[in-house]
Amino acid sequence: MKNRPHIRPNPYYEDLERMEEAVMSILHNLEMENTEVHENNHKLKKEITFSRNLLSQLLMENTCRKKLVPLKQESKEVHLDCALNQKYLVDFNKKDKDHQRPEPALSGLRKCKRAGIGHTPVRELPEE
Repeated sequence: MKNRPHIRPNPYYEDLERMEEAVMSILHNLEMENTEVHENNHKLKKEITFSRNLLSQLLMENTCRKKLVPLKQESKEVHLDCALNQKYLVDFNKKDKDHQRPEPALSGLRKCKRAGIGHTPVRELPEE
């Protein structure tokens, strides 16, 4: 073994190994950066989708509010009409009661006729 000549490594080979290590390091860094950019891109797409949905919801809410204003006004008018009709009916009933002075003997008969009973006598059922 001692008789074997010592072979020196090729200096170009050592340079190629160092260049390969540098290139592999750069490749690894680029892959990591690519992964990070891809994740950020995915997050941004989610935010864009959220923003579009939010904008759509806000536009819909604004449209609904614009439609709600006339409905509220109409509702107020309907409530006012109902209050006026109720007051009118109360006043009408008071006037009707003032004009009607029922005779005491006929008032019971009128109630029976309104109920559809007429002159039918009421019988009591025997107790068991």
